Amino acid sequence: MRTSNLIRWLALPLLSTALTAHAIPPPPPPPPQLGEAQMTVTVRLMEASHGRVSKATPLCEVSGAVPVFAGDGYPAQFHEREIWGCTMRWKGQRLPVSVQGAAAVARGSVTFATASVSVVPPDAAPLCPGMCGLQPLADSSGKVKVSGTPRSLTFGLTPNTESLLNARPTVWLEADVTITRPIRERRR
Repeated sequence: MRTSNLIRWLALPLLSTALTAHAIPPPPPPPPQLGEAQMTVTVRLMEASHGRVSKATPLCEVSGAVPVFAGDGYPAQFHEREIWGCTMRWKGQRLPVSVQGAAAVARGSVTFATASVSVVPPDAAPLCPGMCGLQPLADSSGKVKVSGTPRSLTFGLTPNTESLLNARPTVWLEADVTITRPIRERRR
């Protein structure tokens, strides 16, 4: 009896360590901000039935300022800025479309850019019980890395395959992103 109590007491720290191992770490702190760039995003809603695209609906073209950070671009994707003004009609409701982006410039003249678009309906189910957010109806994201500090960057966003497979009916967002200068350090 005494041995089994001792084993239980010894197992408790091990068990508590294992339970906290699944904690989600916070996002990295924002890197130094060098300035802002102008981002323009054109968003289209794509619908498919029977394995074919059945409808392409232009939703919006929005633009606004996004932050330009110093660094390799990894922390920038956690500190994107939202650009407001894009909406879509879905089942008789007007839903906001989240449009976000950021850029970064690293030493050695390398420029990074990241952007995302998503829409979450009010009746969305959670991605997972307890910890996760709601399942988007459609979301797409993309990032690009180029040499130098170009006057502008243009890239497309890729649909999230998980949200694409879970969508009923099958819908996704296509978006073209252009980020224009100033993508360089502010004068100090």
